[in-house]
Amino acid sequence: MCPYPAMKRKKGTMGMELFRKIIDEAVHLPLIDQITFTGLGETLLDKHLMERLRYTRAAMPAIPIDIYTNGTFLTREKAEELRDAGLSMLYVSLNAVNKEKRQQIMFPHRPGFYDFDQVCDTLDYIIPRAGKMRVVVKGIVSKDFMECDDAETFRQRWHGSTTQDGNAFLHLEGNWAGAVWPMRIKPVTACGRALSQIMVLWDGRVSLCCFDGEGQVILGDLRSQTIREIYNGEKALNIRLAHVEGRRGSLELCSTCTAI
Repeated sequence: MCPYPAMKRKKGTMGMELFRKIIDEAVHLPLIDQITFTGLGETLLDKHLMERLRYTRAAMPAIPIDIYTNGTFLTREKAEELRDAGLSMLYVSLNAVNKEKRQQIMFPHRPGFYDFDQVCDTLDYIIPRAGKMRVVVKGIVSKDFMECDDAETFRQRWHGSTTQDGNAFLHLEGNWAGAVWPMRIKPVTACGRALSQIMVLWDGRVSLCCFDGEGQVILGDLRSQTIREIYNGEKALNIRLAHVEGRRGSLELCSTCTAI
């Protein structure tokens, strides 16, 4: 698996005032049918995470709320806290079938760091106690670290398949809009991320999608604009139109990306 190159854009944490502003607006937009806490940082390091989750759940009682984590900081207590706060789905990127491969895949710059057994122990604890919260154990299929035999071992270990039966979810490795490897041909299939997602960075800027790791394509800024203004803005509309009309190859990042 090719690691994502070191992120160059400025790092930070969204303040609660801006977060509440965004959620308070989202409440009144019927097209928003899911909230996901994710990004290129580790979600569980966010000191405001539980406050954000509780605020969102109180404002939007029926909406699915997801969190993605690599699992390193996921303890039994934290998993129970997420469940009790109303989290709908907990995605844990395990990505390997043993500690050596997880270290190579997830922490190539930290030799000797092994947390595979710890993460598996937490997953084994919380899965039967998850209640209404669904736990999904993610694995990325790659010719480098997870080939067919490993994929089958992973699927059997976590009782699932590519259709997300059970707790396992396997999917092919993506190229992060060309940041990891280039496409040999330009894709034409419309991408669901471009058509239906709004990716908000920590500073309130809205980027192209979750695969735009550096925030190269900015559609607007929620510090000074509304979600509706950005989503209906000329830049966002033109991108969606290009995807629908089969002109994805004309877009700089979308033309180099494996996402669909």
